[in-house]
Amino acid sequence: MISANKSWNLYNRKRLLNALKGAGWTVIALASPDDLAEKIRDELDIEFIPLPMQGDSTKVSEDIRLFFQYLSIYRKRKPFAALHINNKPNIYGALAASLLRIPSISNIAGLGIIADKTGITPKIVFSLYRLALSFPKSYVFFQNRDDREFFLERHLVREEKTAVLPGSGIDVSAFTPDEEGNQSDRKGICFLFSSRLLVSKGIEQYIEAASQIKSEYPDTEFDVIGEYDSDNPIFISPEKLESARNTGLITYYGNVPDVKPFIRKADCVVLPSFYREGVPRVLLEGAAMGKPLIAADSVGTREPVEDGQNGFLVAPEDTGSLLEGMLRIIRASRSERSEMGRKSRHIAETRFSDTIILESYIGRLSLIKEGKLDRFQDYNGVL
Repeated sequence: MISANKSWNLYNRKRLLNALKGAGWTVIALASPDDLAEKIRDELDIEFIPLPMQGDSTKVSEDIRLFFQYLSIYRKRKPFAALHINNKPNIYGALAASLLRIPSISNIAGLGIIADKTGITPKIVFSLYRLALSFPKSYVFFQNRDDREFFLERHLVREEKTAVLPGSGIDVSAFTPDEEGNQSDRKGICFLFSSRLLVSKGIEQYIEAASQIKSEYPDTEFDVIGEYDSDNPIFISPEKLESARNTGLITYYGNVPDVKPFIRKADCVVLPSFYREGVPRVLLEGAAMGKPLIAADSVGTREPVEDGQNGFLVAPEDTGSLLEGMLRIIRASRSERSEMGRKSRHIAETRFSDTIILESYIGRLSLIKEGKLDRFQDYNGVL
């Protein structure tokens, strides 16, 4: 059984789901249902169990109810193993599985803002992590080394039960560069911001940099795609977003079903996130499609960027640093940008191909089945 906050988190990992099926496992998906739940059932032919949860909610009553839902489902279905992605499944799903002596593998896809908070909330969250991961058959994949060190330093999990994966990986056969490269006849460079429009993802810095660049390079385009919730205060305010759209600083296309056409159009993919990421998927998508990258030099976002080689790392929450990085892209020649794109593709192929993730999950499940996994790192070591 594999569980995530929302259905799209699982559908985006359809290569993993299909690989598990191909290895002989019967796979059952659990998540809060959205538009992709039916695709999991119909397209992937995987049983889907709706498990309502609010990923950002801190209501104790909802979390208690979610824990007992996991406990009930796992007790009834008796899976061989439970795989968890995102914060609440990693805590409540792992805890329920462990109490029933079901092997559990959690995937820590970034810690978000909770790692930088103070007060009682992070203390409760990390105490729950420590409890959920303390059982003999609970294991953890981290998506970057910073998060692994964070957990080890706080004694939230034993080192031998951990391993590091290269993010969620990317299907380098599906995300490919244009054969002839970006041959657009437009006058200016096109940047792309592709992410939820959270303040902590750097959308405000992106807009501020766009404002300054437009005065000197008016033909520069600034595209934005991604989920937006105007009623949620962690997203950019409606006033700031509408102002940027109405003045022509950005073009916002909404939450699109296929990002490839937007990445293909772009000359550079930008994510100035200061949110603790795993490894952001958009940077892997951009790298696989042969694009230069600009990312904040922060946890997770720095992983696929070799500064000065396939793009630039910029200071988090620093519009001036972001502006400098974007100007370097604008002032680079087409051949220099093409060379950065080729290096991005090489990084995607050699370090972030999702075949690494597929082999790691299947290999570890096989070793658990054979009773040989005394140390979680023993299979291929720490990647």
